This record gives sequence, C-alpha cells and structure tokens, in this order.
Amino acid sequence: MIVTPIPGTSPDSVLQTLRSVHTAAGNLGNYHQPDENLLKYLTWATESMRMLSSYIRAKDVEALVRTPQYSALLAGAGHVNGRLEAAVSNGLIDLEVRQRVEAFDTAIKSFQEQMGRWPESTAVLVVDTGLFIQHPTKLEETDFAALAETVDDVRVVVPLVVVEELDRLKESGKQHTRWRAGYSLAVLERLHEEKTSLSSASVEVLMDSPGHVRLPDADDEIVDRALAVQTMASGPVRLLTYDTHMAMRARFAGLPVLKLRTDAGTGEEPVKK
Repeated sequence: MIVTPIPGTSPDSVLQTLRSVHTAAGNLGNYHQPDENLLKYLTWATESMRMLSSYIRAKDVEALVRTPQYSALLAGAGHVNGRLEAAVSNGLIDLEVRQRVEAFDTAIKSFQEQMGRWPESTAVLVVDTGLFIQHPTKLEETDFAALAETVDDVRVVVPLVVVEELDRLKESGKQHTRWRAGYSLAVLERLHEEKTSLSSASVEVLMDSPGHVRLPDADDEIVDRALAVQTMASGPVRLLTYDTHMAMRARFAGLPVLKLRTDAGTGEEPVKK
C-alpha cells in the first residue's frame, strides 16, 4: 500500500516512524501464556496508532494497524467459556502480527519509492482544469519552465480529478472549451503511452492510490492532492491555477500558489443601460 503523509510532516520523519513501528511488530514474541501475548499485541497496536496518527492519514492507520483482526481480538476473540484458550488466541495473534509485519514492509518500500520520485532538483507545478482551457497557449506550446521561473527540471502534475473534469468538458456547449478539453486529453494520453515529455517539462497524471477517498468538492480535491505532493517532494511545489477560490483555499492550507489571470474584470466598468 501507499501511505499518504499528513501535510506539513517531513518524509524522513514518516519513514522513520514506519520503520520504528515495523521493528516493534517484529520484536513481538509469541509466549505460551495467551494473556501475556494479547497484552503485548494490544499495547503495540495502541502505541503504533498513537505514533502513526501524527504522520499519516487516518485511513492508512486503519489499514496498517486498526484491522478487523485487531477489533476482533480487542472484543474478545480467542475466549472460550470466558477464558483465553492458548491454542486459539496465540494462533490469532501470531497470524495478525505476521500480517502486520508484511504490511509495514510493503508500506516502507512503497514510501521509499515515492520519495525517490520527487528529487530536490525538480520544481513541481500542480495544475487545475482551468490551465488547459483558459491559458493563452495550448498545452504543448506552454513554457512551463518560464512559469516555474527555473532552468532546472520541471514536472507538471495533473490530478486524476482534473482529467475527469476535462472528460466532462468535451461535451461543453462552448466550442473553445470543448476543443481545448479534447485536445488536452489527447496530448496527456499520448505523453503517458509514449512515456515522453513536453519540451519545457515532464507531465505526470497523479493517479488515486488504492483506498483514496475523494473530497466532495473538486477544487478541494485538487488542493488536497497538491498538498500530498508537497509533503513528498524535496523541491518546490506550487499550485498553478486561474481559479481565485482555489488559490485562496490553497494559500490558507499553506500551499504556495502561482495565480494566473485573464482579462476578465479589467478595463473600464461597463455602462449600465
């Protein structure tokens, strides 16, 4: 599984905590006395949830520690005639501990891979739907290096919800919007299939990780995805948007924003007729 750090946490701290909990799980011994076994396991689970909740999302804590097996053991699984049976209780605990060790091993490896995707030399621009529709230049002609104000590596990140919004805009009643949406989707698909980049930047569609729960509002979802990238990236991350509401929400959440502007609202005030 891929864990999602809480915005504001450092990737190194998340990795260190995952390793600490993983090591503690591996050190849980299987003793003859079921009461001792259960107490040690439940103590590990409680402490692990306390530690992890400061660094990763609640859903990830549930997947890694607060499992159905944990709930069953907490509720008294392994009891027969009001007392713990060693053969049953110890077997359940041993199975759960081995599965937790494997789960943390997978989470640690996946997290390390994620950390390697966002090196310090890469400037990241997380874009919203408006860029594809409102920007003066088409996707392939946009100078993202100039927008990022860097000569280093630039990566344009497109949250999956943006791709879905572009799909809907292909049916728009406005000809320009309909054409731009279809064109942008075609370019994104080609870049993905051919594993190529634009002349000014690489482009990546940020897929939803398994178990990811979307926020009800698309703008909030885009900001949330940008915050997730910011937590993992070693280099600078900014949200690139034409949307004032989204820019304000992102700044409130502590995310740097590159707010682009159109001619709307400029010039002389129209005369009322």
